[in-house]
Amino acid sequence: MSPSNTLEPEMPTLPPLRILLCEDEQLIRMLLADTLSQHGHCVVEASSAKAALQHDLDSVDVLITDLGLPDGSGVDLARAARIRRPDLPIIYATGHADHGLTLDAHSTAVIKPYGTAQLFEAMKRVMCLTAA
Repeated sequence: MSPSNTLEPEMPTLPPLRILLCEDEQLIRMLLADTLSQHGHCVVEASSAKAALQHDLDSVDVLITDLGLPDGSGVDLARAARIRRPDLPIIYATGHADHGLTLDAHSTAVIKPYGTAQLFEAMKRVMCLTAA
């Protein structure tokens, strides 16, 4: 089967990014980190908001965070990160379509379960690499 006949959707093109991934579920975190790494991105993993905030936020291009974390919420993490980096691009991962998040030009949400194509499209949006 030729690549044009495969069932996998075309992946959005992204430059290599440094991603801070905050997800408390180890298996999900490992799978996401592996997928992102396979597509040329450098991933720093954190299992809690506290662990994420210990990283140098100036060294990352985007924060991907679960909303439900063991020591707070992804919203609290994003708020704290934005104190240090006001325009840090943020992707929230949530299981609820009616999440009630207040999103700006540098933030978006992906609804679980989401695929790689949806995540990469969200990354393009928050990095301002595509029209809104």
